[in-house]
Amino acid sequence: MRPRHFSERRMLSCARCALALPRRLDRAGRARVSAWRRLSVSASADAPGDVPADARMYLTEEVRATVEVKKSKFVAVASPVSDPSSAMRFVEEVGDPSASHNCFAYKIGDAYRFSDDGEPGGTAGRPILAAIEGSGFDALAVVVTRYYGGTQLGTGGLIRAYGGAAAKALEDAPGILKTPMVDAIITAPSPDFLGAIYRAMEEWRAEKEDEEFPEDGSVFVQILVEKANALALGETLRDLTNGKAAFRVLDD
Repeated sequence: MRPRHFSERRMLSCARCALALPRRLDRAGRARVSAWRRLSVSASADAPGDVPADARMYLTEEVRATVEVKKSKFVAVASPVSDPSSAMRFVEEVGDPSASHNCFAYKIGDAYRFSDDGEPGGTAGRPILAAIEGSGFDALAVVVTRYYGGTQLGTGGLIRAYGGAAAKALEDAPGILKTPMVDAIITAPSPDFLGAIYRAMEEWRAEKEDEEFPEDGSVFVQILVEKANALALGETLRDLTNGKAAFRVLDD
């Protein structure tokens, strides 16, 4: 069996987006798949109305912004990260040892961490995290480096400065809205059911990955379908084939 991997399968262009389906399969086409349908948007753009509730926004490139408050300069740098280790590596790489403070926050799913790096408690790391949460992005880290300008800003001023710098960096940042996909198997006793199978797939935007015709006369179709649509697709298949087609979602 060859190693499983991700590869971009195809790209469809439209007025606002590019849609791609990464996948991984074994030689027989039966490997379990962890995949996403991706829609290119910006954080400030209105999301399409048919985006599933479990879709998440991911930053696609490093972004930065600078805010100056009473001669103190706050430089915010945000980057996509895959796990806590990569987030902390990013913090170490971006932080400026000569600066007054290098405060940060990251959020990866339900995991998060933040640091005030010597600023009064709650005035830096937490506001940066709040900016991340308000942006709608997931799996990213933000470092805000402060170059002291000689004037104390007070608790409220620091909160606004650190949070504002992070929010400014993420305001128009490019992102990918990813919808989780699942690998599924459809089997039917005869190729005569393929028409009904294809109609159900089209209705629920499923993508064919593999198709086989065993010697017993049955038909086998492997597909990718949005996780949120899998149950409805199975019900449609049963209705269109009078229960003759079997539908099974493979585990990730």
